[in-house]
Amino acid sequence: MQRALVAAVLMALGASTAGAATQAPPREADLGQKRSIAPDAALGGTLEAARPRAKDAGGPALAFETFRKTIEIQVSDKRREEIASLRKLIDLGGGSQAEMPQWYYRLAELLWEESQYFFFQANRRDDQLIALGKGNPAEAARLKSEKADLEDQSRKLQVQAVALYKAIIAKYPKYPRLDEVLYFLAENLSQRDRFDPEALKAYRALIERYPSSRYVPDAWMAFGEYYFEKANKSDRTGNLTKALDAYKKAAEYQESSVYAYALYKQAWVHYNLGAYDQSLELFRAVIYFGELPTSTVPADKKLALVKEARKDYVRTYSHIGSAEGAAEEFRRVGGEKGWWEMLRSLADLYYGDGKDRDAILVYARLIREKPLAPEAPYYQSRIVTSAGRMGRKEAAVQQAHVFVKMLRDIEASPVAKDEHGKKMLADARRDAEQTLRVLAVQYHNEWKKTRDEPVAGFAAAVYRDYLDVFPNEPTAYEMRFFHAELRYALADFEGAGAEYEAVALQDVKAVRAKPPGKPGKFFKDALENAVFAWDLVAKKLDETEKRVPTDPRKRLPLAPARQKLLASCERYLEYQPKGEKWVEIAYKAANIHYRHNAFAEATDLFTRIALDHPSHELAGYSTNLVLDAYNLLGDWRNVNGWAKRFYANAALVKAHPALKDDLARVIEQSAFKIIEEREKARDYEAAAEEYIAFSRDWPQSRLAPTALYNASVDYGRAHRLDRAMEVREQFLARYPGHELAPKSLYDNAEAFEAIADFSRAADLYERYFREWKRGAEPRPRGKKGKAPAAEATARWEEKKANDAIINAAVIRAGLREWARAEAASQAYLETWPRGADAPRIFLSLADLYGRRGQPSKELKQLQEYRGRYAKDPDEWLAITQRIAALYEKARSARLARDTYAEALGYWKRNRSRVKERGLPVVAQAMYLDLEQDFEEYGRITLNVAPKQLKAQLQVKGRKLKQLEERYGQVVKLKQAEPAICALYKIGLGYKHFAQTLFAAPIPREIRGQRELVEEYKAQLAQFAEPLEQKAVEGLELAMNASRDYGVVNDCAKQATAILVKYKPDEYGPSPEALPRIAQPELRDAPHGHGILAQLQPAAAPAPRQVRHAEPALPPLRVTPAAQRGDPRAAPADPQRRVVEEAPLPSRKDRQKADEEDEDLLP
Repeated sequence: MQRALVAAVLMALGASTAGAATQAPPREADLGQKRSIAPDAALGGTLEAARPRAKDAGGPALAFETFRKTIEIQVSDKRREEIASLRKLIDLGGGSQAEMPQWYYRLAELLWEESQYFFFQANRRDDQLIALGKGNPAEAARLKSEKADLEDQSRKLQVQAVALYKAIIAKYPKYPRLDEVLYFLAENLSQRDRFDPEALKAYRALIERYPSSRYVPDAWMAFGEYYFEKANKSDRTGNLTKALDAYKKAAEYQESSVYAYALYKQAWVHYNLGAYDQSLELFRAVIYFGELPTSTVPADKKLALVKEARKDYVRTYSHIGSAEGAAEEFRRVGGEKGWWEMLRSLADLYYGDGKDRDAILVYARLIREKPLAPEAPYYQSRIVTSAGRMGRKEAAVQQAHVFVKMLRDIEASPVAKDEHGKKMLADARRDAEQTLRVLAVQYHNEWKKTRDEPVAGFAAAVYRDYLDVFPNEPTAYEMRFFHAELRYALADFEGAGAEYEAVALQDVKAVRAKPPGKPGKFFKDALENAVFAWDLVAKKLDETEKRVPTDPRKRLPLAPARQKLLASCERYLEYQPKGEKWVEIAYKAANIHYRHNAFAEATDLFTRIALDHPSHELAGYSTNLVLDAYNLLGDWRNVNGWAKRFYANAALVKAHPALKDDLARVIEQSAFKIIEEREKARDYEAAAEEYIAFSRDWPQSRLAPTALYNASVDYGRAHRLDRAMEVREQFLARYPGHELAPKSLYDNAEAFEAIADFSRAADLYERYFREWKRGAEPRPRGKKGKAPAAEATARWEEKKANDAIINAAVIRAGLREWARAEAASQAYLETWPRGADAPRIFLSLADLYGRRGQPSKELKQLQEYRGRYAKDPDEWLAITQRIAALYEKARSARLARDTYAEALGYWKRNRSRVKERGLPVVAQAMYLDLEQDFEEYGRITLNVAPKQLKAQLQVKGRKLKQLEERYGQVVKLKQAEPAICALYKIGLGYKHFAQTLFAAPIPREIRGQRELVEEYKAQLAQFAEPLEQKAVEGLELAMNASRDYGVVNDCAKQATAILVKYKPDEYGPSPEALPRIAQPELRDAPHGHGILAQLQPAAAPAPRQVRHAEPALPPLRVTPAAQRGDPRAAPADPQRRVVEEAPLPSRKDRQKADEEDEDLLP
């Protein structure tokens, strides 16, 4: 493949850039196998409901401390003053038995309050530590130290308070408020340690010793709380039963402030024992009691108690109630104000306990009740989660779509504008974000295991919903990446490419920030996979796209898919400069630039691959494509420069050894092309010198002969014909077998001809013919088993060989080198006996023999020519005329006459096919054919008996008329000499007739009578006068024809001589020289009578006819393009006129004419 690309570059160096632009696209880079990444399960988490803890005594959110009897806490400063005063009083010891326990009791209360004060102050230090964070370790250490001191002071004060309560019990057993002392002692001990046995002893002492005390219900409640909490540790049922008994004891005191709470805790005990029916009844009772205006629940605690009882009622209902009937049940229990919150709590409980079916039903009811409430999206998100937990994938996806739409609608509504709406939508988003993320990841991973296509579709749908609603979430980065992975796996390469690109751009934004941020963990994969995805999209275009020839200098627009691929490649190259696939992706980007004529960008990347990664497989291809890009642009200097740089890169050439020889050839050929650029600039002489230098510097190059030949061409263009011829001679000497040798030889032959060195030109023409002849002759077969010798690369053209030998013959004849001219002609005829020029060459030999004074050879050549080639009647007649002329010249009258007779007979047989060229010999033959008749006419005299005179006159008149008509046929052929002579003979015939009359003998009857003789002569003269007139007219017509044809022959001269006698003034010589005057207007030609008038009407003179001698050989063959082409037909001979053809009279016609001839005499 690499060799093929190099060959393409080298071939392109010899072709036009337009042609090179149509070559097939270069090899594609193989990106290898794409790495597939599955989403981490930790990204999604789980939708499962939290598992319940080991069964414990579940308790209410409302603690008993809310309902305990409390001591009013005074202001700290006032409290400390009072503590100091009481200490002084006690220390002085001056109090009575009634006052001392009272002072102890009051001091214990104050110390307890002070203890609580320090406890609260210590807790505030915790708040300050949390707010401080880790930014100031010294300050944190100080706050921790303060907290420890405060806690220590709180414990000391608490111990002092407990000691005082114990002192009162020990010292003052009769103290009236001893029940209070026991209660607060127990209370303080239990707050310090909930399971302190001394606290329980104090509570029991209170119950037993003071059963009527108002603190007894609180004491029983303390026992209930003790056993309720103890059930979490051991003997769950036993301790819960004891707690229930204690709560029931406390509930016996309906007037107590803890009565309602005692019922409330009983309900909780039943709840923990699984007695949900009893628990429901008790919770319902607490709700009703708390809502009574006469209830003993403190006013500030009533609302909280009822609220918590409703919640706990809902919790209990979730275990035994129906989801479908919950709304109506809660309306009865909670009323119009409380049922909605109870129903919502139930839905949350179902959801939290994993009762997904019931949760979906209740959440759906909530949405139906208030579809536009800001809480609706939150409920819908829970429905999606529940459907997902149930494994109902299709339902989960469908409900996710509902959630997205609902969220969009409500976010756009007014309810989303207040704080409550914003909070609820935020909660919905938070809940839905987790749900959609978990579902997408779960479905994705499930598909990777099962390859179940519907599951993949569900995953993709959830991914889309997630990214639509939560594009800016921190996890959206990973979700988008895995969405891209899924779409790629599902062959949605365009969608995958867009998602990979979005991930990569998010990281790019972070990297480009100021200060630069850290990219995500999938940055490298997103960059690489975007290339994979868009590459597959672009390949779809390649399957259907048809490449058409383009102008490499015009960039082609990129299709959107290729633009995306290119952007992905460039992004990878920028941010992964050391990436594993840098070379492949750089090659792919360069290839896109290359295919769209963006050669600057393409060559930049190709050169980086070739030079920076020389051992890579693609380095060789990149090398070739750099050269090819500059080749397409016709930038041979860059082709040459880069080829040299690549050649000098040892690592590149070592890794790709085939490049070495190829680069050497490219260097050589591009140097050749650089010279051609000088040619384009029309600096031909400089280009020629550089070509000569190239052939000298690269003597072994296959382009060396071409360079030397080009030098000759450029010298010619520079009008240095001498140098061009000299270089061609060098070329022929050095490369006689080269394919350009024939052209050089022929060009030099034409050049020598152009400078009139005809002898050298003829030598070269003959050499060309000989070389062609040698190449055209069949080679002798070698011995069996041996291959024939390799043929020379020179190709001698038959057409040029044909022209060359013809030109040689013409030139040799022109140089009067008759033997060599004959040899050249004979060589042509031997080689192409049926060639297009064979007839002319054959005929030219006759001309040649004529010039050499060899009439016998000439005659034989003409006769052979006529028999072999003269198939056209005109040609046959023309050659026959030449043969007749040779016979006449040789004074062979009989042979000449026979030849003319042969021509006349041929014409009669082929008359319809004979044109202008064949008429001269026909006219001459017709004229000669009348000679005997004219002589017979001349022998008719009037020397007859008088009674026969009239008959004799009629015979002679008819004979004259017949001759006149037949001579008229000759004239109609409009051939100069025969026409002049025919007119001359007509005039001469009339003159002869007149002379015959003048010479007629005198009849014997009147010879002795002078007057009668004179009268007889006068009558004859009267008869002869019109005949003489006709004779003059005929002779004048002959003279006019001579003038019109521009031909003066013997007939014209004799006609002139006769006319001079008849009209000496008009036709005789001028007695004196006349001054040059303007030519007078010609008068009309004389009119004849009878047939003369028909033959020669008054008309404008015919154009002068010029006759040219036939050439001895055809014209030289000239090969320059501007002068080549089919020979044009020679213009019509101006001396020849088209005549109306009329058949010659046959013997029958002549006889009829004789019979109908009119009497010429009166």
